[in-house]
Amino acid sequence: MTSKLILVGSSIQPRTGKFTYSPTRSHFPADERFRQTIFTINSLRNSFPDAKIAVIDSSDDYADYLSTFRHFKNTEFIPLKELDYNAFEIVNTHPNKSLCESLLLNTYYNQYKKEILSYDYHIHACGRYFYWDFNDKLFTEENKDKIFFKRPLVFPWDSSWRYSHIDLRHETGENVLKQYCTVLYAFGTQHLHKFIDINEAAIHLIQQPGLIHYDIETLSYYLTRQYKDAIIETDWRVCGWDGTSGRFMYY
Repeated sequence: MTSKLILVGSSIQPRTGKFTYSPTRSHFPADERFRQTIFTINSLRNSFPDAKIAVIDSSDDYADYLSTFRHFKNTEFIPLKELDYNAFEIVNTHPNKSLCESLLLNTYYNQYKKEILSYDYHIHACGRYFYWDFNDKLFTEENKDKIFFKRPLVFPWDSSWRYSHIDLRHETGENVLKQYCTVLYAFGTQHLHKFIDINEAAIHLIQQPGLIHYDIETLSYYLTRQYKDAIIETDWRVCGWDGTSGRFMYY
């Protein structure tokens, strides 16, 4: 049986503010986001009883969350505020949510690299979502050199989206935009450095003039084309509540 580390990226208690695509950083109050995060962890634990779960969270006041998660089996709550205060401030104030998510992940990846590499697989999941049709079948010894994404979302190309920097239409012959859903994905930990590089590239690109509207879903598909031979596209199902709109989402 292969070993797994699951990382839940979380902001249980986001600050007041807005994102590039939303007038608010959260539709839900902190207590509801806390309940949804617990639901996420319980659903993941049901799928992977023996996995280590780490929750990296950007809340200002996290004492109650830290106390609660101490009672969860093989689960660690990691306050971003303690891990890297500068990253913590950016994640709580930058208007591009994708940059915030990429920085949150890379802060954890860079500081917990040794522990992550001690596992066979790393699974990334977003808080406030839960999962079904999701099991151990692909996490075999033979697949430890693989990367797992849900099958891409495909949209007819629309030039008004202003995605010229990641236009693959000439290379693929398809007049479409493809995205990888980043609510749930996984990889053999030997690929950790690739995902650190992908996050760094996303952070750098989004900070360029006129590119603040770019999103991690589109960038994840574009930036993984060089690794496409290692990618297995799955039929995993995900549902949960979109944090900014409150809509129930199904992927």
